[in-house]
Order: sequence, then C-alpha cells, then structure tokens
Amino acid sequence: MNQPAAFATFRRKGEYVYRTAAYLQWGTSSVSLGSCLLLNPGAATLFRERTAPQHTVMGQTSLDPTMRQLVKLTEAIYATQTEQGELEGRLYIYNLFSLQHPQARDAISLFESLLQAGETALDEHLTRSHELVKHPWMLLGWGCLPRASRPLTSLKDMWLQEIAAAGVPTFGKPCATGKNYYHPCPQLHAVKALILRDLVALHGEIAGSKSR
Repeated sequence: MNQPAAFATFRRKGEYVYRTAAYLQWGTSSVSLGSCLLLNPGAATLFRERTAPQHTVMGQTSLDPTMRQLVKLTEAIYATQTEQGELEGRLYIYNLFSLQHPQARDAISLFESLLQAGETALDEHLTRSHELVKHPWMLLGWGCLPRASRPLTSLKDMWLQEIAAAGVPTFGKPCATGKNYYHPCPQLHAVKALILRDLVALHGEIAGSKSR
C-alpha cells in the first residue's frame, strides 16, 4: 500500500504559525476513518508554499514522526482493508491548541504568554461538536503533562465537552494521574511499537462495546 498523503491548513499571525487543520488521506474519499486530539502541531511543513503574514494557506505537507506513527495506527485498526489495498478516507488530526512548535514544554509556555497578551484566545483553538460528530472515534493523546496551568486545563475541558456533545467514542492510554493520555509517538523508538499495540487494543475495546 502506498504511503498516504498529509494535508494541512496554516495561518501566520504576527511572527507565529498556527496549523489550524490537518488530516492524513488514503485514496480519494473524504469520509472520516477516525480522529485524534494531540497537544499542538509539530514540525510538518508545506511542500511548496510559505505562509504569508495574516494569510491562510492549505496544501500538502511533509509527514512528521507523529503523522507516520498515526499512519501505522490507522492501518493497524483497519488491517483487513489495508491488506486488500482498499483503505479510503481520512484521519483528522486535532490539537488542544494550534500554535506550531516542535517542543511541547516550550510550546505551552509560549501559548500561555500569547493568551496573556491577548494575541490569541481559547475559543480560537476549539473545533465544535457539529464538526466532530462525523468521526467514528477519537484518540486522546496530548501527553503526560507534568503540570497543567489553568488556561490549558480549561481548554482541555472545553474540548472534552465538545467531544461529549458530539457523541464520539474516545480511547487513549491513560497516564499515571488518570487525567492525561500518553502521546501516540513517544521519543524512544523501542516504545513506539509497544504503545501502538496498546492503542490498537484500546480501540478494539470501544469498537467491541459499540457492536454489543
């Protein structure tokens, strides 16, 4: 099976870039295969265009390590279809906040400073339930945050309210605190296969409960 393509929408605001939408595409169908909610966008960039200040641009992007891991996860979940080479649809990638930055801790600090300065607002980073309702499932995987500030906690709660209102089944590997979920693409290469196996099993649990 060919590697799926990645597409994203970027917006530059001041000196910062926000990735406001992203999905992985198999075939030509726009039907949702599933979705995920991560922390913030990583390093994927557009192939041909650069985002101009105050402009929004959409196009094909490179696949960053997280996207490549999500490809493996989606193809494992739909293993029967991928074996026949017939997988068609999109995996939609959401983030708690859309500010693009490769380092999670630095991204959170920068995001909070932009909130405090009034250069962005929590509502700007939400996707509403009427859009989320199209997904058969959502993986929660924003990472095991050592501490969560009040703004980030509020944003997380707002996202969870929209997901619940949409009625989308969720799964994820809980952190020790039980309030966060492991990122699907850990930095240690040896752990990537293990968490992939766990996530496929967790998806199987929600799929099984839906069929009963």
